[in-house]
Amino acid sequence: MSLGVRHISRRRKKLPDGKEPFERISVLKTALDIIMYPIAIASPLALVPQVWYLYSSQNASSLSLTTWVTLATLNLVWLFYGFVHREKPIIIANIMFGSFHFLIALGIVLYR
Repeated sequence: MSLGVRHISRRRKKLPDGKEPFERISVLKTALDIIMYPIAIASPLALVPQVWYLYSSQNASSLSLTTWVTLATLNLVWLFYGFVHREKPIIIANIMFGSFHFLIALGIVLYR
């Protein structure tokens, strides 16, 4: 049964000498792993225009503090998940997302 989560550890049969067999390396999986680094950096950068507009206009009337604080808090959970599973793209993306979410929440408090 697969839940679509590759991080959930499952028991592998050990070889007669007690060692675990190596997992087969998939070309698709390797390519996806490589592509995820630029995506982990580019995705949070989508928030730069929002941060820029907020601080340049000093107008937060159309933004919800609850939404941005919730997003920042959920990023902490994702960041913890990334550290637990040692997934650098998740760690990178969520450090950046969390920083932008915090900046937006701070801007809402300052300019509302």
